[in-house]
Amino acid sequence: MEWAQVFSYAILFATILLGLIGIISVFIIHDINKWSKKFCFIFFSVLILEKISELTGDIAFNIQNNIALTIWANCTEMFFLSAITPLLTLYLLHYCGENPKKSFLMNLNLGIWLILAVVLAVTTLAGDFLILPTQTGHYRIGKFLPLVSFLGISGNIINLTALLRRRKKLKKSRFVMFLLYLIVPIYALMMIMEFVLLLDQAQRYAEQKEEIAKQKASIDVLQMRPHFIYNTMTSIYYLIEQDPQKAQQVTLNFTTYLRKNFTAIAKEGTIPFAEELEHTKAYLSVEQVRFEGMLFVEFNISYTSFRLPPLTMQPIVENAVKHGVDPDAEPLHITIHTREVKSGVEITVEDTGPGFAQKDNSEPHIALANIRERLEMVCNGKLTIHVGKSGGTTVRIFIPQE
Repeated sequence: MEWAQVFSYAILFATILLGLIGIISVFIIHDINKWSKKFCFIFFSVLILEKISELTGDIAFNIQNNIALTIWANCTEMFFLSAITPLLTLYLLHYCGENPKKSFLMNLNLGIWLILAVVLAVTTLAGDFLILPTQTGHYRIGKFLPLVSFLGISGNIINLTALLRRRKKLKKSRFVMFLLYLIVPIYALMMIMEFVLLLDQAQRYAEQKEEIAKQKASIDVLQMRPHFIYNTMTSIYYLIEQDPQKAQQVTLNFTTYLRKNFTAIAKEGTIPFAEELEHTKAYLSVEQVRFEGMLFVEFNISYTSFRLPPLTMQPIVENAVKHGVDPDAEPLHITIHTREVKSGVEITVEDTGPGFAQKDNSEPHIALANIRERLEMVCNGKLTIHVGKSGGTTVRIFIPQE
């Protein structure tokens, strides 16, 4: 076997391996939507099958001298290679927000591919070949090769025209990758392109999840409990006559709470813990006036030099007050701890309320699930809940330190 053949086989095996890595990556990378997972799986599978067909044809001709198998492998290779064209059309339309089922472009390229598949089937049954190397170093050209080449080139020209018309709808990196492959259809480049697009999808999906988490936070802020605002304003109204100084302080705390709530909507990323602590204290100060003698708070803040997403600790405390204060029960005690631990910071919010079931779909769990999601998205943090057997809830937040 000559060195050129060895090099050719090495390239084929490397490409197949790259395709297998691509398929594995589809299942390893979680932050990809279902459509992209399915597309990438099909795409890499088609490329692998095309390379296996090419490898089979080379071995059949060069080692076994089996012309029939060479013809079959030759046509199978062209079948899978031509399938890439409608796949690219599908990908392009999907990311331009167009419906492939109603697209003339998609139907046109599918039609071309079906015609080409029929031609390849006829070629195989007729025992013909498209292009076959001879022992003398020349090539034998089959009678169907011009038609197959015309159909393949037509599909690429259609895709190139469609790409140029939709260039403003695509990200620059995606447009360049598409353009490079259509102009210089190198398989290795196609593999690399799909890897880039796969990672781009993961980033895009993560950004979408983060945006959804931010929207949830905004909704939480805008949906402040009406009775909380009404009761606070009523308390201030009566305090103005009974204790003007206390009324001023409650008004100031309530203003701070409102300001922090609405400021949190515009915040991106993380904020200093001191800001979240101020927000929480302002809220608790208002509630302690409303529930005088029924709500007691203890702060054990040993570490503050860290950042966290806005609206992380305050909603947890609010959740404890909302579901824990009961005039017919014992006073609610809330304790807030912070401490530096290995590789991060831990915040603990403990309350002596009635607790709630671990696996229900109640409002407390929904609120905590939203906080957990934002923590994971923004800073790779974690939130865990522990409910005591006789009541009381402990919520722990872990935030890794950079």
